[in-house]
Amino acid sequence: MNVVDLKEKLIAFTAQRYQVQSDKDLNDYIFSNYLFHSYDPALIEFVFKNRREISALFSSDSQLQEFIDFCIRSTKQYTYRRNQYINYPHEYETLLHAEYRDFFIQIKTLLETVDSPESIAGAFGPILSQHHERLSLILASYCVTYQETPLTKSGLLQSVPCEEYSAPLQLQILNIDLPNLREPILDIGCGSDGHIVRYLRQQGLSAFGMDRLAPSESGFIQKDWFDIEVSQSWGTIIAHQSISTHFIYNHLHNSKIAKNYARLFLALLTSLEITGELYYAPGLPFFEAELEEIEQYVISKTPIAIDAFGIGEIAYSAKIQRIST
Repeated sequence: MNVVDLKEKLIAFTAQRYQVQSDKDLNDYIFSNYLFHSYDPALIEFVFKNRREISALFSSDSQLQEFIDFCIRSTKQYTYRRNQYINYPHEYETLLHAEYRDFFIQIKTLLETVDSPESIAGAFGPILSQHHERLSLILASYCVTYQETPLTKSGLLQSVPCEEYSAPLQLQILNIDLPNLREPILDIGCGSDGHIVRYLRQQGLSAFGMDRLAPSESGFIQKDWFDIEVSQSWGTIIAHQSISTHFIYNHLHNSKIAKNYARLFLALLTSLEITGELYYAPGLPFFEAELEEIEQYVISKTPIAIDAFGIGEIAYSAKIQRIST
């Protein structure tokens, strides 16, 4: 089997494992981790048949890094879609990277010594179990570090899905009038589909999207929003049910992280051109009250008739216009 087909098959097996576990939540992953230790017997047959090629593949640092990157992205996606308020910082990505690298090196070492599918199965099970138990420890560590509650009661393990709404609905909620949008436009928290960005481009507008799970396409930026570079000037910034939703959650549960969101909002406002506008929903009454004292910004609010956020609804969207330096 050539290298391209081999990689595609291995990635397909890995993606299938995530899909098989799609009905389980993060509580399951912490407290019933054994549920994630099973695997498709067809994987063992495939790995044994191609053991030399797979071992050679994992011997290449660049090829191994591709698999590590795929697994980290898939794990973050699996986690974030179950609770959107989890946001692994760089130090946790480092932990994930180390764990996945160790896992693949163990598989490589195993494949260099086995002589039958049964010998692979006998050793692979314990390796996989240990791997998932370590991943669960990383998640548990995050939960107890970033929310001051016992792990058994952590809100970060509850299901808080992140939905991606249609572009027209998002624009309606934000009370955005397309002819009045200033370019360039940034949708921060654009999601994995980038609905608003694609829609605005269809209207001939210069639009870009940023999200930790953004599409791997031109004009989309795969970054955490805390890593945004504010050297770029924006005519319009759109943040529907993204940073303000998380700001509210952390305002209620983690004051230290909430301060980071306050700084992020101020950085976004600074990146606006004069008369540029930041649209967001839900509203931030506790933050806007302080911002109203700053003369360079004008805040307007629009009532929302849609119960869409699930965080103790703040029933308005907001627009902040920068009117001076």
